[in-house]
Amino acid sequence: MIMENNESVTPEEMKIFEDVTVDRAVRAACEYYEVDRDDLKVEILTRGSTGIFGLGGRKARIKAVPLAVRVVEEAEEESLVPEEVITEPGPAEPENVPAAEERCEEEASDQQDHMVEAAKEVLEKLFAGSGLDGKVSVRAGEKGLYIDLSGDDLSLIIGKEGQALDAFEYLMNRILRKRFDDYKAIYLEAQGYREKRERTLTLLAHRMAKKAKKTRRSVTLQPLAPRDRRIVHLALKDVPGVRTRSIGEGFHRKIIITTVRRPGGNQKKKHQKNNSA
Repeated sequence: MIMENNESVTPEEMKIFEDVTVDRAVRAACEYYEVDRDDLKVEILTRGSTGIFGLGGRKARIKAVPLAVRVVEEAEEESLVPEEVITEPGPAEPENVPAAEERCEEEASDQQDHMVEAAKEVLEKLFAGSGLDGKVSVRAGEKGLYIDLSGDDLSLIIGKEGQALDAFEYLMNRILRKRFDDYKAIYLEAQGYREKRERTLTLLAHRMAKKAKKTRRSVTLQPLAPRDRRIVHLALKDVPGVRTRSIGEGFHRKIIITTVRRPGGNQKKKHQKNNSA
């Protein structure tokens, strides 16, 4: 995403890059932030010139920052199971098995350590480029890396309804997926925000389900992010008498909670009516 310098961009959130041409300056920004060109917000300050006979020229200058992308559709879950290695059968050497297992464990541990350090480095760069004060704590889990964020700008890092936090998580996964073959998913948390948000949405879902059943009318929730919609769907999945579905597109996608008639309900009413007649 490239903007001319007369368009509105927050300058304090962007870093300046210089090179012979705008294209090369953008390339330098991509390398610095380790993102694709499409994931970069760029403001062109000067396009640069070669001058007369190559003298008196000036470099192109841009301001750039990673584009905060909010995922508007359900994130595609990629399989993280490593491919099975098939080897030719050979003579049994039981004495070498423990050593081989130890080597594999050491390599996996080294890879994990490298990924932890890379995750810290990338996040710190993203925060610095956005002008945010954020502290990073990383721990490895079975499903991937769990990163807890803190700092003076935590509310800005989280953003409205967690949109900024989702954007940082999206960028982190995209960057590290390209860097590591044995990639593991990144999960961002911000001082318990995700957990509190899940509790709030679960309570809201059950309250709205009760309302739908009581009034026998559909209840439409406000537009929600993909992660939040999934929480609502799962919260009401096993609740009898209601069902959920998503409508709309992109940022306007929302959930409708509807009531479900019990099988044979109409026949039961007819039977009661006939008996009373």
